[in-house]
Amino acid sequence: MPQYDCRFFEDLIPNCSCYFAHLPNENQVGRKPELLSEHSALVMLYARRMEVINNLEGIIERLIADAIPHGMVNKALLAEAIKKLFWQAIAFHDLGKLNHGFQFNRMKNHVDILRVKHSFENQHSVISVYLFLALFFQDFLAMEELTEEEQIFLTNVALYLSYPIFKHHSARIDKAQNETNWDNEDLFALKPFLTLFKHHLNDSDIEKYHNFFLANANFNFLFDRFNRNICTTENAFPLYALIKLNYSLLTASDYLATAHYMNDWVEMVTDFGLLTEDIQKNIIANAKILKSYNKEVYDAIGNNEPVNPDNYITQSNDNLNALRRCIAMEVVGNVRKNTGKRLFYIEAPTGGGKTNVSMLALAELLKTDQSIQKIFYVFPFTTLITQTYLSLVDTLGLMESEIAEIHSKAPIQKRTRERDINEDSDYKNYLDALFMNYPVTLLSHIRFFDVLKTNAKETNYLLHRFTNSVVIIDEIQSYSPKIWDKIVYFIVNYARYFNMRFIIMSATLPKIGDIIDRKELASDFVYLIADKNKYFQNPNFCNRVQFDYSLLEWDKPDKNNISNYLENLNIVVFEKSRDYAETNGKYPDSVFTIIEFIFKKTASDYYSISKATNEKINFFDEILLLSGTILEPRRRQIINKLKLGETRKKKILLVTTQVVEAGVDIDMDLGFKDKSIVDSEEQLAGRINRNVNKPACKLYIFDCNTEKTLYGGDDRYSLMKNIKDEYYEILEQKDFDRLYRIVIQKIKEKNHSEFIENIDDLFISMATLNFEEVDKSLKIIIQQNVSVFVPLEIDILLVGDKNIDTLNELEISYTDVLNGSEVWQRYSEMINGQNEDFVKSKILMKKFQSILSMFTFSIFPNGSDYELLKTYGEEKYGFLYLESFREIYSFESGINTDKLSNSNFI
Repeated sequence: MPQYDCRFFEDLIPNCSCYFAHLPNENQVGRKPELLSEHSALVMLYARRMEVINNLEGIIERLIADAIPHGMVNKALLAEAIKKLFWQAIAFHDLGKLNHGFQFNRMKNHVDILRVKHSFENQHSVISVYLFLALFFQDFLAMEELTEEEQIFLTNVALYLSYPIFKHHSARIDKAQNETNWDNEDLFALKPFLTLFKHHLNDSDIEKYHNFFLANANFNFLFDRFNRNICTTENAFPLYALIKLNYSLLTASDYLATAHYMNDWVEMVTDFGLLTEDIQKNIIANAKILKSYNKEVYDAIGNNEPVNPDNYITQSNDNLNALRRCIAMEVVGNVRKNTGKRLFYIEAPTGGGKTNVSMLALAELLKTDQSIQKIFYVFPFTTLITQTYLSLVDTLGLMESEIAEIHSKAPIQKRTRERDINEDSDYKNYLDALFMNYPVTLLSHIRFFDVLKTNAKETNYLLHRFTNSVVIIDEIQSYSPKIWDKIVYFIVNYARYFNMRFIIMSATLPKIGDIIDRKELASDFVYLIADKNKYFQNPNFCNRVQFDYSLLEWDKPDKNNISNYLENLNIVVFEKSRDYAETNGKYPDSVFTIIEFIFKKTASDYYSISKATNEKINFFDEILLLSGTILEPRRRQIINKLKLGETRKKKILLVTTQVVEAGVDIDMDLGFKDKSIVDSEEQLAGRINRNVNKPACKLYIFDCNTEKTLYGGDDRYSLMKNIKDEYYEILEQKDFDRLYRIVIQKIKEKNHSEFIENIDDLFISMATLNFEEVDKSLKIIIQQNVSVFVPLEIDILLVGDKNIDTLNELEISYTDVLNGSEVWQRYSEMINGQNEDFVKSKILMKKFQSILSMFTFSIFPNGSDYELLKTYGEEKYGFLYLESFREIYSFESGINTDKLSNSNFI
């Protein structure tokens, strides 16, 4: 394989010193333009470095090998040709900059160079494609032993690998089999460019190239033969992933090489945030010793103590901790028995310590697999990301430079590099965030799965980063069953081909590997808890909270009498809370009560009712509201308040929507919940009596709002309507498999239908390299949100140290409060004063994101409510700026839904 260094390009293009790739910035007086040969060589140097550092060679070779159809005889020759094409697509992606129009108009290059008359003006990508394919055709003519079918296959692969070249300056790739990309006789006019190269093509060969590749109708023929006779939907993934990986390496290395020249870096970027041997050793050691309960786990394993959860039936905090130890011991033991596997599943009850157990499983994998270079923790909500970030630092002893949370509310992580003292560290920190250059990264489900299936350039930069990693995914049941089969398909295939280890965790989701009919894929899952019912049906888990269904006997209100319903419900909430406080032996005269509604409107209405009642009888010390329109600093303030010893002496009522489910670290005594789906009920139950150290803790289920509005498209909702009698048993016995066996069977039946959109449509899109449709096939969240900015004042103590640093960097003034209107003013100045330095603007924007997020909440931009909200502000810079917020919003209560007629804010 050629080195693709400057000497290579100087030999390939004898007059290459006449051609520029980039001009220096205007303030870099005296710097020379970057030569095309220099840029091409530097791109390849970065691409090769990323290949070596990320151990991609074996991954690329396996994708190529498995992309070649089984019946082909010249597999070694095909594999060699495709591997060469893979790297040439990167090396030759900018050869079209030989175009005189580009040189003269873009590079201000007035050297007398070849002028070719063509219709592509200043473009270079399409000319690069022409040259890439011509140089491939030179090699192709020498492959006389290929069968006709192998020729069809190889020419298709060449076309597909030219597609990232064609689109490397576009925002995304879409349909690789779109013949209009190449079926253009204007390309024939590019023939004179070939005279600039050293090659062996004669005029007859070039005519064959034009007629075989570029003439009208040939593409439909090539694609049709490929689709009918060569590719199969069962084996679509390897070629799809190969093109995506090429697109990732091409665009990422091009980005870094361009940044290298434009910033006049002396040295190449070498720190790509991988797990070093020292970090691995520290994680393995710290997982055993930093937490006493984990030391007990490893001591018990070392002493060969049996795992017998049946010994801990009596309800107590000690027995709960013993059960958590049993879960951890079983998981560690089963990981050790299956170190060669890639797919692990942890089914543990709510409160079973899944996050901690995942860290032990991670440490075990690191101990036995030296190929692991990165760790990703994936969650549905930013609250869980932040919460787990702190747990990982605390349990695994990670340094700030070794771990990062990636989401809009997090500031850019700063990593220390000795050699950055005299360089632009802001830019390097931005690059780290852009490419997730951290050994341990926490991100959202949406961001993670976007990378796996995206057709967008900037998101796809990261694809090569996911190789050789451990990925821990929590709360995967948070999303609709309609996409579970596709999620499993992507997980199984990326695990197999990208050397990824997945640990999937859930308190309710059953064996999701069963969704896939192809047993060779489904059987890859290792279930790290052999008999989950020993834990789920242990009284310390299943009886930790008693479910009370008496309120379901009430008539469900319609919209005209919902107020009366809430008044009556409020009487029960106060009565039950008073009874609990009066009999609370652990925390005398104290009660923590939580009530959860489906909609913000109902939660706010009840909040007003309960506040009015409390003003009369003065029972609760505080009534707090936590919903989707409450700002993040207030949310943190409430959660932290509930953890304080001083607060535990009080009587607290927390009114909320579903934002407190799924892992939020609070411990309540009593709960009331509007009925929805069993996962949701179980999640809220997990916020009550978390440590089995309080008696008589109950969760009362009532039925107020129409859950169909939120869950109508969820199979779990429709099935629960049909098995109402089993609802109680499923909840109390934690027998979620009973429900999900039906859900999974329904998914399978859909996937066997020829008349319903199903997973076969994903396979077809993948097989035909339709990247746009593959991306559309897996949408974790379908409805788009709008961010509302509220310019109120926030106590500076709620801002956080990292954000204080960012405020100082952005020169945003503050006193004992941070004024949102000043933040907005500074943001407006930044937007309006953006200079031509795109990257500096992006860095500023990223810094602002973490500050802006403190003042923003998200809503759905549909219906009359949003239109009414707009009358209190204006849409600007991608936000709804709520200038007159005082009439409709408060820090403690969020949106005042009394002003909104039909609010369904969640």
